[in-house]
Amino acid sequence: MIKRLKYDEIDFVKYQKSLSEACQLSDFARKDFLNIVAGKNWGLLIYKDYEAVMPIAWSSNFGIKIIQMPALCHQLGIFSKVDDPEVNLSFFEFLKKNFAISFYAFNKDNGFPVDTQKKKSYLLPKNNYEDVKKKYHIHRRRNVRHTEDIQTNAEFNNKIDFNTHVEDFFLQNVRGIDKMPLKKVYWNTVMKLIETGLMETFTVKYKGNIQSFVAMYCGEETDYLSMFINSSQLENKNLPSIAIDYQLQKCIEEKSFDFMGSNVPSVASFNERFGAKEYFFSIISHQKLNIISKIIKLVFTKNR
Repeated sequence: MIKRLKYDEIDFVKYQKSLSEACQLSDFARKDFLNIVAGKNWGLLIYKDYEAVMPIAWSSNFGIKIIQMPALCHQLGIFSKVDDPEVNLSFFEFLKKNFAISFYAFNKDNGFPVDTQKKKSYLLPKNNYEDVKKKYHIHRRRNVRHTEDIQTNAEFNNKIDFNTHVEDFFLQNVRGIDKMPLKKVYWNTVMKLIETGLMETFTVKYKGNIQSFVAMYCGEETDYLSMFINSSQLENKNLPSIAIDYQLQKCIEEKSFDFMGSNVPSVASFNERFGAKEYFFSIISHQKLNIISKIIKLVFTKNR
C-alpha cells in the first residue's frame, strides 16, 4: 500500500500534481525548497499512484540514514485531495517501522485516529492590519509604539547588504544551535533561499548597530517566521516587538503569519501577546538511545 521512492525515482510531475490538488498547505513540501534545504537527501512515501504523498528527509551518519527535518523546514507530512486519518495512520506506521527517526513533523491538517505526540505553533490569520492590532495585548500595543526615541534611532533595512558584519551578527546571536558548523549551515541555507526568492529578510538597527535579524519563508498563503534573531545585549527591549509589528504591517492583509511555534514559555507568551492563536501538529520524536536501538533492530532485520 505504501511505497518508498528515492529522490531519483520520483515522478516530479505527479508529485507536483499531488501537492497542487492537496487539501493541506504544502509550502514546505515544494521541490525547490526541499532541494535547497536537503539537497538530494530526501525522498517520498507514496500511497497507490501518488494519491497521497509524504516527503521525508534524512541525514547520513556512517552510512546510516536517520529521518529528521531539514534546516528551516517547519512541517511536512501527508498531502492528498482529502485528508484521510486511516491512510495517514498507514504512512505513520510505515515510517516508524522502516526508519530510524530523530524528528519528523506532520502538517497541521493531518488527522490521525490514534493519539500522537504534538507540537504547537502560533498563527495570525490574514486580516486588516488595524483589526489585527486591536487584538494585541495592551502591553504589546504599548511596546510597538514608535516613540521619539524609536523614530530617531531605529532603522529598518529591507535591502540588506549581506556583508561580513551581518553574517557575524547572525552567527554570534542565533540561539538553539550550539555548534558553529551547524550555524553556518543555517546561514548558507538562508542565503540560498533569498537568492531563489523563497525568503525575505530585514534587519533592525538601533543607533547604527544591528539589533534584530528577521527571515520570512514566503508560502503561497502564509508567511513563516523562519529566523528571528535578536542581539544578546538589546539596547532597547521593545525592538523585537517592533520588528514583528513592522512585518505584520507589510504582510498580514495578504497572507497569514505563522510564528513557527515554540515550547519555551517566554516565546509562547511573546507570540500570544500579538493575538496569535495556538494550533497543534503531530510529530514523531525520539531520543538518541531510541534511535540507536532502532538502527540495531533495522540492521539485524535486514541481515537475517
